[in-house]
Amino acid sequence: MYAGRIPDWDGEGVIPPMDPRDPTSFDRSPYKATLIDVAAKFGGSEGRRRLLSGLLDFRAVLHAAGLVRGFQWVNGSFVENVESSQGRAPGDIDVVTFFYVPEGHTEESVARGFPELFEPSALKRIFGVDAYPVAIDLNNVKMIVDHATYWYSLWGHTREGLWKGFVEVDLDPGEDESARAALVDMNDEDGGLM
Repeated sequence: MYAGRIPDWDGEGVIPPMDPRDPTSFDRSPYKATLIDVAAKFGGSEGRRRLLSGLLDFRAVLHAAGLVRGFQWVNGSFVENVESSQGRAPGDIDVVTFFYVPEGHTEESVARGFPELFEPSALKRIFGVDAYPVAIDLNNVKMIVDHATYWYSLWGHTREGLWKGFVEVDLDPGEDESARAALVDMNDEDGGLM
């Protein structure tokens, strides 16, 4: 049911946090997916594709800052079927970027060169992403565990307390242009404009 893809929404309009038929399987949230998988699964409307385009624009700034190693957790109402369950469209995409600091830099030097990457309110306004950065510091394993635990426990539930899953994509820029092309193709099929 789940191997190699993002699970279907359940009756509550969320991605299940694990396979109910095999609850101890490693095939669980966060579901590892490609950007093209994310576009195919969640790009069903023009508004959703606009949010995905904003995510790709945000990733382009991350890449320009040298942040190309790591991964992103993608969540929020964007990965839920809120159109059916709540009668509304998602307003943004929630993203936590776990990144390795580029060689020759520190987290502080990256923040000085690209301060907008560390200002969630600006990112939401500019790109439609509610984004938070987490530097992966291999010298501080406890910090990594603390951040992962915090975000997983926060994102493993809806605001109403319902268990739910979310998605993980690689930070590598290798498939960003293919994902952008897929969004354009989806808009062409729908007659929408990007």
